[in-house]
Amino acid sequence: MDWLGLISLILGVMLIIIGIGLTFDIAIIETIMASFIGIVAIVFGLVLAIGGAMIVKEE
Repeated sequence: MDWLGLISLILGVMLIIIGIGLTFDIAIIETIMASFIGIVAIVFGLVLAIGGAMIVKEE
């Protein structure tokens, strides 16, 4: 698996977890989201920045 596929997979899983937490009233996922929303934002930013840098570097 290349880096872009791995980045897409990580972002997809994070979006699914956030979507489930926002859609359904599941206490565990809501607690995780409330506790780690800042960390999730940092990871999103890092993953997108690294992915963008790799795309630019390849071109």
